[in-house]
Amino acid sequence: MLFAFEEPGTETIRAPVLKVFDGDGFKTMLWNTQLQKACEVVVRLGFTDAPELEQPGGKESKEFLTSLIADRWVELVVLLKMDTGGVVDRHGRIVCVPYLADDQRTGAMRNIELEMILNGWTWVLDRYEPDPSYFDALDDAQRYRRGIWAYDDNVHPWEFKRQKYQKKPTRSPRPQPNLFDQSSPVQTCPQSGCTGHLVKRNGKFGEFLGCSTFPKCRYSCSV
Repeated sequence: MLFAFEEPGTETIRAPVLKVFDGDGFKTMLWNTQLQKACEVVVRLGFTDAPELEQPGGKESKEFLTSLIADRWVELVVLLKMDTGGVVDRHGRIVCVPYLADDQRTGAMRNIELEMILNGWTWVLDRYEPDPSYFDALDDAQRYRRGIWAYDDNVHPWEFKRQKYQKKPTRSPRPQPNLFDQSSPVQTCPQSGCTGHLVKRNGKFGEFLGCSTFPKCRYSCSV
């Protein structure tokens, strides 16, 4: 277990960890100023991407984050999302970096996201331009083959999800019912005053011909 001591360096929001979903997400409770009440929200770690639960190391990544923050209070540094221009991403999650006060070290703050990287349980999202310390932690974890880096065939989570989506079977379109045999001339409904035509239908006793204007016209006959 490697620690990453770091002060947030900015204002934080104190929040409880109610449930850990995976290696980069958990549920918390925050005060909603518009509704004037506390609401449950999902937090997404800002600069990392943990393996999916179906991937090698996915469950272990979740368990490691759970061991760090489950049922504890964390200090959240809320980030601004570049793709949405707000603190909420396109999935409705609050994007944050969580910090934890280390009880055994006189309250020194720990960067939990950085600890996930350092101990080898997540990737770094370089497109969001995290602090250089994130890349240093990633290099260290890979060099000593910690966590997921003990596997030789690691696949980035976003690549895993893309492959999973491509392998998902597509449903063939359901064939439309043949209302009447196109090879035969259209038969007009013999019912007096009816302008409909006869179409093939299925009933309790098999196929029969019925009027296309049903239920206006209830004419029917055997095929």
